[in-house]
Amino acid sequence: MQRILLLACGVLCAFSPLVASEPAAPDPATFDRILKSFVLDNGTVNYGALKAGIEPLNRFVARIGAVSPDSAPALFPSRAHSLAYWINTYNALVLWAMAKEYPGKKDRLSSVLGRYYFFEGTKFKVGGRERSLRDIENNTIRKQFSEPRIHFAIVCASKGCPWLSRDAFTADRLDKQLESAASLFVNQERNVRVDSARREVGLSKIFQWYKQDFGSSTEALLGFIGKYRPDGGLLRQGKWTARYFDYNWRINEAQ
Repeated sequence: MQRILLLACGVLCAFSPLVASEPAAPDPATFDRILKSFVLDNGTVNYGALKAGIEPLNRFVARIGAVSPDSAPALFPSRAHSLAYWINTYNALVLWAMAKEYPGKKDRLSSVLGRYYFFEGTKFKVGGRERSLRDIENNTIRKQFSEPRIHFAIVCASKGCPWLSRDAFTADRLDKQLESAASLFVNQERNVRVDSARREVGLSKIFQWYKQDFGSSTEALLGFIGKYRPDGGLLRQGKWTARYFDYNWRINEAQ
């Protein structure tokens, strides 16, 4: 009788459905290794080498496609965990899309139509949903987190963007990383140029496009910038005129 029960159990167990494994969030350490392998100290990317060695990025993007803070909120216990995920996701998807087509479509950002296709027309699977880069940036990162420093952390593959960090963003270091990114960006002359004699400040187009994220007024914007610059006190005094540089849409490829 015992033998029959054991045999029956074996048959039933053989046809029992397997228990699904728990979903896992994308590992920032994996993305960190990718960044350190293909991103240079000046924020440019070796897209040719990345394309040749794209398999780790393929796997990371597949994990993004399966899991997000929307699909599995329990895996992201804090605001910092969620925001770090979204920053890494945006940057990983940009890298992946650019590398796959490199060098054939490396100039895709040089035209209005090409930018529309890349940022709005191209769809990526994120946590089981189809999302565009513009959707991720505006409807998730900006809308949910109200964090102006993200504009120095997410990188759209153009030379006008912030330098792409060689470090993946992580929950435990997020605030320090965002502070570092903001300080780097506003102290680069290509992004902020102060002419005290004319009371004029030249600024990256990013500050014009997303002015509302920095407080809407020129005074609020310069107050934000001033927190990270040695001449910040000067920028917070009196009236200044802001002008905005032309944006450099050339790809941020390593030379």
